[in-house]
Amino acid sequence: MEHPQPSTLSDLLHSPRPLTASVSLPFLSTPPPPPSHHSTDHRILTTLNRPTVIVGTLTLPTHTTPSSSHFPCSCFKFSDGSATVCCDILSFRLAAIGKQIRITAWNFIPFKHPGDRGSRTGFLEIIKWCFSDPNESNLADIFQFTPSFPGTNCNKGGKNFRAVHGVVKSVGPISIVPCATPASGVYDLNSSSKVNLLGFLVQLLCCECRLCGSRELVNNLRNGSFEIENVNGHSFTKMEILYFCGNASSFHPVMTKLIGSRVVVSGLKKKLVCLTKEESCLMYLTLDETVLRVCPRLEKLTLCLKSEIKGKGECGSYTGVIRGVYMKGMALELDNDVWFLLTDQLHTMIHGLRVGSIISMRNVHFVDPKFSWTKVVILGACVKTSIVLESFSPLETVCNVVLQSTSMLGKFIQSLPFSTRLW
Repeated sequence: MEHPQPSTLSDLLHSPRPLTASVSLPFLSTPPPPPSHHSTDHRILTTLNRPTVIVGTLTLPTHTTPSSSHFPCSCFKFSDGSATVCCDILSFRLAAIGKQIRITAWNFIPFKHPGDRGSRTGFLEIIKWCFSDPNESNLADIFQFTPSFPGTNCNKGGKNFRAVHGVVKSVGPISIVPCATPASGVYDLNSSSKVNLLGFLVQLLCCECRLCGSRELVNNLRNGSFEIENVNGHSFTKMEILYFCGNASSFHPVMTKLIGSRVVVSGLKKKLVCLTKEESCLMYLTLDETVLRVCPRLEKLTLCLKSEIKGKGECGSYTGVIRGVYMKGMALELDNDVWFLLTDQLHTMIHGLRVGSIISMRNVHFVDPKFSWTKVVILGACVKTSIVLESFSPLETVCNVVLQSTSMLGKFIQSLPFSTRLW
């Protein structure tokens, strides 16, 4: 058997066209049906005539100073010393973050950098991978991160840290929030200093049993007495909100991958967050000592079948193949009779929405527009909608690379009903 030859991102960036180092791409069950008439001109990705391996480190995105005119992409990053590119990964594991991995099957789609027209970058689709150190494959899926929340001192009040045990229900988009940071400990939106803070909301269906509903959960996690593998006796019924703020906003692609998975998040602070002068909401905030644990047995959410769709705006999940991309990526045609309409924020954060990809949409609204001339189902995205790439496209199609629109026309279109927005 021929040994794989090493490749570098620098070499791939100099390639004039997309490449693949995978003979066949994994599909969910069976290969998708033939493409529709408007995608017959797409060629299959050029395959390298030799086995290759790319060695590098998988990291989280780095979000710079918040800007009201631009939201950062929410892709994982991959670096091999020669370059750093956005990427997505199949068979994701939390333990891979910050570790060196070996990629043996991949697609690479080059494109021009949206912020610098003179430079080239690309999107790496990681299909098959393993840890460079075989011993690291046995690591637990645990990660501690150090987000920063203005006005919060994590070295004080450690005994007041909280933990939650639940199933990830939804992940909101990254947004900029004007945050008041009082020195006195009393929030006053008029007198407090204000900063712009990046963050996103996560909804968890949490367990309220005697163990999970008490502060002893934190102590049991620290001393190892909490059996994270055991699901007996737990009932996930109470909805809780977690706010991943500051540097923790870089965890957006991780939490999106974990939708439907059972997790334990410790080192949280429960706070009453003032949304306006009259409105507030009780939620958990991430701190310096926040730790994310993924349970070994992942129970995924059940996806809605097309036979269950009533088209009255109900929220559910759907899996389909992208057949066409329109309106600069704002509208996706799926399975010939289903259309997916993205929000502006969701649209700008994902590069891998290419023709031929299989995607799962979580928390989308099913709408039947009842057009007289055709039968079509509209899937409308909202602030709770997330997209997960289940299989990468084998076709030579372009990546979704668009800066967020702040025009009045764009805002007006976003305010229209789903059926009106489509036509």
